[in-house]
Amino acid sequence: MTYKDHIQRFLKYLFWGVLIALVLLLFISWVLSIYVDGVQGLLTTRGIRWMCVNIVPNFSSVHIAKLLLGLMAISVIRASGILRAFRSHTSLKQRRALQITGVSVVVILMLFSLLLLLPDPVLLSAFGTFHNSAFSKGFFGLLACLAIFVGNIYGYTSGRFTTMRDFMQAHASIFAAIPNYFVMLFLASQFVNCLNYTGILPLLGDDGTVFFLLKGLLYNGTLLLYILLAL
Repeated sequence: MTYKDHIQRFLKYLFWGVLIALVLLLFISWVLSIYVDGVQGLLTTRGIRWMCVNIVPNFSSVHIAKLLLGLMAISVIRASGILRAFRSHTSLKQRRALQITGVSVVVILMLFSLLLLLPDPVLLSAFGTFHNSAFSKGFFGLLACLAIFVGNIYGYTSGRFTTMRDFMQAHASIFAAIPNYFVMLFLASQFVNCLNYTGILPLLGDDGTVFFLLKGLLYNGTLLLYILLAL
């Protein structure tokens, strides 16, 4: 079996594990709410109302906009072929495309450096610090846009992107490769937020660490695995 087969098997078991855990949580929280103070039962009147109202808010708590932008950046990099250019023999056209892309990135980074280092820097805070600055708040978006820029420049100069259709498909190609992730994400978001609503973890002595790790595994860990399958 290849590593992709192992990943697919793990993700299959994880999906069913989350689904079963969500169903069990419904009944466990209901029983505990009867006997333990501080536990909110999901099958109580209040819990049922909360679940009905928060189906969409639970899903939106995943920061879908950031997720989509990040996947778009990965999609362009993947479709451009620049990753393969670093691990295989390259043609003269590919080497020239890498050079042009490298120069373009250096120019972009220099421009941003000027915005950060010149007197009265535009992207720093009013106190001249990175903390709470436009740069720190927009770092993820800037990094994603830089990746999109790199992918587009290399894809065009290497000849992989020649038409508008190529450009458009490059930005969305990865979504067709990881459709199951969004099903997993929806299910995981419901489970994580329902678990947080019940208040069971604090009663078990969790200071937020377990909850943080659980979100990291179900949201980000599974995403990395799906991306590995798509590459």
